[in-house]
Amino acid sequence: MLYLALKQMLSRKRQTALIFIGIGFGTMIYVIVAGLQFGFRGFLTEQLLNNTSHIVITGSDRNIDKDELRHRFYPEDWLVKWISPPRGKREEARLENPRMWFDRLEKDPEVLAYAPRLTISAIAGRGQFRANINLSGIDPAKQAKVTALNDYMKIGSLKDLSGGGNKIILGSGILDEIGAAVGDFVKISTGLGEGRPFKVVGRLHLGNEEVDKVIALGNIRDAQTLNKTPGRVEQISVALRDMELAQQLSEEWAKTTRDKVQSWQEANAQFMQMIEIQDIMRAIMTGAILLVAAFGIYNVLSIMIAQKQKEIAILRSIGYGPQKILLLFLYQGLFLGFAGGLLGLALGLGINLVLSSIELGFDVGKSNHLPISYAPRIFFTAMFMAQAAASIASFLPARAASKLTPLEIIRGQS
Repeated sequence: MLYLALKQMLSRKRQTALIFIGIGFGTMIYVIVAGLQFGFRGFLTEQLLNNTSHIVITGSDRNIDKDELRHRFYPEDWLVKWISPPRGKREEARLENPRMWFDRLEKDPEVLAYAPRLTISAIAGRGQFRANINLSGIDPAKQAKVTALNDYMKIGSLKDLSGGGNKIILGSGILDEIGAAVGDFVKISTGLGEGRPFKVVGRLHLGNEEVDKVIALGNIRDAQTLNKTPGRVEQISVALRDMELAQQLSEEWAKTTRDKVQSWQEANAQFMQMIEIQDIMRAIMTGAILLVAAFGIYNVLSIMIAQKQKEIAILRSIGYGPQKILLLFLYQGLFLGFAGGLLGLALGLGINLVLSSIELGFDVGKSNHLPISYAPRIFFTAMFMAQAAASIASFLPARAASKLTPLEIIRGQS
């Protein structure tokens, strides 16, 4: 049957070649677009997780609640009417019991690593130049396990902050703004007293201009001393063995604490909406490719069946049953889908390799090339699409051909 199927296809080389190229072109477009979309998604996800983590635990805002104050200071049977209701916050957000979290996270099998952090607003100065910064006090060894910040260090590494001693890593934008370089001393002030000299031990470049202008890293003990809050931890960053469990675990942990527990998906809701829109666009594109490919296969097989009715009659006369006739034309559709799919995969991979080799005039994360994904699921999906289109489109004409009898064919041509 395979021999007959191939012989019939090759008898109409032009039509077969057009469908073969059409399926290949559709598959190629999917591989290119999906590679770009997943590559860009990976870049954005990496950027979001560079300075944060899968789950972030922070102190909840202690808002003043008038009803809570009424029950605390006045009897239940008193009628209290506020002339000016109390409002504001009782204190800044912070973790009340970070040690409890440390113990809990160390015992959780889903937790890969965690790192405490204290972020404060400060001013970095050198000579007459000043820059507003967000100084994050970190534990260098633990932070390296939670985020990929080490990969973005142009000079130095996070371990240079070990041991404290007033050392700091500054973003590339800050260093450029104040005219400093690694090895220089800069003055860091929070407005809570005299500024302190810090030695610059690293240059960090994330590729995001707005972040690089404000990001600064220091040892958490130095940040606590500078902020005059010894022992304070503002948040804990948690890295999971499976990042897809972030939402589920954050909801479970939030039920047993007053602290705020947020997954990276929840903290970046707008980004997740953008991903959903991209998925919808890719689904529409996939449907269009399937429709075009299926329509082409259907037309070719329908025309071929109409032109090959005499051959079908001969095959039926010599003992080929309906099932074999069905398989004859199904094989042709499946072969077109398989061969066209392989062509599309090869073309798509080749074009993506060319695109990823083009140097851009700016940095995109760790490199200055287009972020393109070569995830296996892209190629499996593309091949499945080609086969699905071929199977669906070839079944209807093949089924119609299998129902033809020699007598019906002779009557139809008489």
